[in-house]
Amino acid sequence: MQRDYQNCKGLYFTLLRLFGPLIKSVFGVKYSGVQNIPNNGSLIVCCNHKSVYDPILLAIPFRQQVRYMAKSELFTDHGRLARIFLNALGAFPVHRNTGDLKSIRKALAILKGRGTVGIFPQGGIVPGNAPFQSKSGVALLAAKSGAPVLPAAICCDGPVAPFHCVEIRFGKLIPNTLFPGKGAASSAIRRAAEKLADQVNWLLEGKT
Repeated sequence: MQRDYQNCKGLYFTLLRLFGPLIKSVFGVKYSGVQNIPNNGSLIVCCNHKSVYDPILLAIPFRQQVRYMAKSELFTDHGRLARIFLNALGAFPVHRNTGDLKSIRKALAILKGRGTVGIFPQGGIVPGNAPFQSKSGVALLAAKSGAPVLPAAICCDGPVAPFHCVEIRFGKLIPNTLFPGKGAASSAIRRAAEKLADQVNWLLEGKT
């Protein structure tokens, strides 16, 4: 299992090195706040979700592999090749709106191994410029894992598309001490998710 993961990790970085610069150029992506990305250690990346291109655009400046929680339909409704490709890139499925404990355990295992988990906690693509609203899963994961959270925002006037300038902003790292600990009440988890949403919205507004 570990050997298979190392092979997938190698494929992930090979594809990123080969196609990252081209993708960055085609989408006209600019990054700000890259200095806030840790070089190592467990990390949760929390970002708004505007398009299907978001995972690759967001991952380019990271030195660690970003293991995305992806909706289960991507693994089941798009054929065997899509499932193989997603697994090869280290993504793992989450069943939305179900309190999917299996996906939470998977994410916790990655974080325990000092990995990076990427989450788009809006529950799906929100293509417009509506304020970011986060489901509580990302705050729950932070509370259970003790990992810090890096807020990020994908900013674009109109849809995210080739030759349509995109800016990706990374905020300051939120330490785990600002999240409730294990066994916290659901109300505390919700408040933490709201505070995290505020951080992403400030980035969307150009604040740091």
